[in-house]
Amino acid sequence: MAVYTSLSDSDMRALVADYYLGELVAFQGISGGVENTNYFLTTTTGKYVVTLFEEFQPDEVPYFLDVVAHLKHKGFNVPAALIDIHGERLRIVKGRPTIIVDCFPGSGLDSTNVETCRQMGAVLAKLHTAGEDFATHRESHRGMAWWHKTSDAIASQLEPAQARLLLSQIAEFDAFIAEQPDLPKTTIHGDLFYNNTLFEGNQLSAIIDFYNACHSWVMYDLAIVVNDWCSDMTTGELDKAKYKALIKAYLHEREVSVEEVLAWPYMLKIAALRFWLSRLEAWHGAKHDPERLAQQHDPREFQRILEARVRYAPALVETI
Repeated sequence: MAVYTSLSDSDMRALVADYYLGELVAFQGISGGVENTNYFLTTTTGKYVVTLFEEFQPDEVPYFLDVVAHLKHKGFNVPAALIDIHGERLRIVKGRPTIIVDCFPGSGLDSTNVETCRQMGAVLAKLHTAGEDFATHRESHRGMAWWHKTSDAIASQLEPAQARLLLSQIAEFDAFIAEQPDLPKTTIHGDLFYNNTLFEGNQLSAIIDFYNACHSWVMYDLAIVVNDWCSDMTTGELDKAKYKALIKAYLHEREVSVEEVLAWPYMLKIAALRFWLSRLEAWHGAKHDPERLAQQHDPREFQRILEARVRYAPALVETI
């Protein structure tokens, strides 16, 4: 269970007492996350989620809360932080920045299908459009500077073929993006895997976990989604039906530029590399801690996706 900071009954009661949430009924740690501690919280007024941020300092968190508040104002079902009795949305609990958000109906997907991919494509395009007028532009904490620093640090711990794949793909992307200074950007989710959505049946009910949000390339965010939602994780290859459904729905809602079409194959590869690299970093960092290691995602999934995209990355115009 990904609960890195344990809260006692008295801890939770003290927290709930500072919100307009009635009395504590029950709480339970949420498994599945790898970065933050999350609890389901039930009170006499309803069901909520408590998040304790394990990697961010208190002054880093407001950006993410502002992104979610902006999107909620635009009409999206996203978990905006609740305001406590002191007029604050961010608390410190056990030394960790902490928020409480509404718990939306629905549940996580066990897997994607053509219909859920179609819905995600349409909603993602609208999300990207909504993010264009968000005023604060924050670079990703796992962007290009992090790619270079982390790959340099970890390459010597990899098999030679893995290190060559990692470093060659970063160099290829560097060369491409240096010639594309005006490639369209927006405020992106940055981690919109299907386990960061909730569905009621085949109907999308909420998008959650905006803690990798940043100002970045629109096509990069689309590539992150495609690589997770439309890939066969055992082979890394794209499921053509899912891919076509997601991309067509996206393009129906948002017009892409010529530059974005040209960037698409590069974005598919670098988006795969980013998650391969973050999983490698977490895996190697946890290898001497069996409990933490058991909570990490398998890096080989995204190595296979990257290798598949190197073999073949479809052009966006094939779907238009």
